[in-house]
Amino acid sequence: MKEPIQKVKELNFSHIAGIDDATKCPCIGSIFVSGVVATPKIIRSWKKLGVKDSKLIAAPKRAKLEKIIKETALAYVVKEITPAMIDDKTYNLNDWEMIVVMQIIEELQKACPAQAVIIDNWEVTTELFHTRYSSLITSSSTQLSFPHNIHINTQHISNVPLVAQHYADTNYTVVGAASILSKQGSDKQYATYKQQFGDFGSGSPADPKTRLFVWQHRHDQLPIIRTSWSTYKTLSALERIEEDTIYSRVLNKNTKSKNL
Repeated sequence: MKEPIQKVKELNFSHIAGIDDATKCPCIGSIFVSGVVATPKIIRSWKKLGVKDSKLIAAPKRAKLEKIIKETALAYVVKEITPAMIDDKTYNLNDWEMIVVMQIIEELQKACPAQAVIIDNWEVTTELFHTRYSSLITSSSTQLSFPHNIHINTQHISNVPLVAQHYADTNYTVVGAASILSKQGSDKQYATYKQQFGDFGSGSPADPKTRLFVWQHRHDQLPIIRTSWSTYKTLSALERIEEDTIYSRVLNKNTKSKNL
């Protein structure tokens, strides 16, 4: 059963922040998480220009909107959950995302304090979101330290209200703006990676080109591959890529379609 959503009025705040992630499912590259701070006037202008969930925007327009958002936001932050962090099981993926979100909130609050932060909730429920947040922020010290040289001062984040909701990137323009920055960050990273390592397709575990790339580099320890993902674990155990059922099935399906 889906958790009911009670929308807050993002235009009722003089300064409000939005946070969203992108590229959580691929087996290559970082998960990007971004945050923006804006006024109601800025948010209205973004909405008129078509700012919304990045998944609903074509790449050329998304690139133009990214430039506008960065030029007009009161503050913005773009962070990565790198493959090294994803594969570091000191914390699970949901923990890492919360840690990075806390980093973003701290930097936004230092740059331009918001009255509230709306976050696209990746947890199953709002309660789970706040439970995870509380478990990571609980400390006798205001200075938190995590692996990968992450340091957070909780004084900057402990008093700001957090609104964690599913579909926030669809329901709130300010969160849609954050989703655009995250998707653009990922797209730029992929372009750089492909120049350095060659074409690996979409990065999706269902993409045969991606699966072939991962299999070909299974012994190379490339820093761009999420080696804790089941995709890598499955492919690294194969002697021949044709043994991979997903690769073979999709490839055969595409071959049949071309022959029709």
